Amino acid sequence: MKRSDRYKQTHKKSQTHTVNEPQYNTYFQPVTKSQKTKRGKGLFFKLLILLLVIVGIFIGAMYALSSRADVDDLQNIEDKDTFVSVSNMPDYTKGAFIAMEDERYYKHHGFDIKGTSRAIFSTLSDRNVQGGSTITQQVVKNYFYDNEQSITRKLKELFVAHRVEKAYSKDEILSFYVNNIFFGSDNYSVEAAANYYFGVTTDKNNQNLPQISVLQSAILASKINAPSVYNINDMSNNFINRVKIDLEKMKQQGYISNDQYKNALLELGV
Repeated sequence: MKRSDRYKQTHKKSQTHTVNEPQYNTYFQPVTKSQKTKRGKGLFFKLLILLLVIVGIFIGAMYALSSRADVDDLQNIEDKDTFVSVSNMPDYTKGAFIAMEDERYYKHHGFDIKGTSRAIFSTLSDRNVQGGSTITQQVVKNYFYDNEQSITRKLKELFVAHRVEKAYSKDEILSFYVNNIFFGSDNYSVEAAANYYFGVTTDKNNQNLPQISVLQSAILASKINAPSVYNINDMSNNFINRVKIDLEKMKQQGYISNDQYKNALLELGV
């Protein structure tokens, strides 16, 4: 057989073998999420990062603005003629304010997450008795800021409250509070209010006037929620109920005994 014939025969077999073999596609594309989904997810994370950056810048700006409040200025409250330190008041008087406004006062450092959460729940369930702000926050708001309800004021208030807690003792802060809050009829301290409404004093060292009673303390602590609405000489049902709640809290938290609680209710006429 000629060489050329052998080559033709071999080439023919090779072609036949190749035709019979299955053909495979060497291009492989893995089964994954679509490119559109990937792009959407990437965009989401970019927006999230941008949002976090904006929030961070906003909080930083509020912190910078809060530094304008000089917490040393709070000592000016002590210059009032009617200023009385809570260390010179009966325990039940300062207890009346703590029980109603900030029962965890001695346990937090200016901001109380638990108390705020409880206040939100009470508001949603229509049982709003205690506010969400701590006594320290209220001191800051009353002295440095107005009553504007905004996130900017709230953030500045929190930053300053933290500084106040670091600069003063709890009794000093509570003294600032009860001596710089509105009680109605142009009275901005608990001593002035006690003198005006009851003819008594909150100062244990003052021998010229009778000492404020448990019930009178609870009434004044309850009045600050709506000083222009709650009338001590003609107490509404809402006002009376608020005083009863305060007395109950005072008993539960150990500021008054059970006998003091019962006597106060008798004086209240309920």
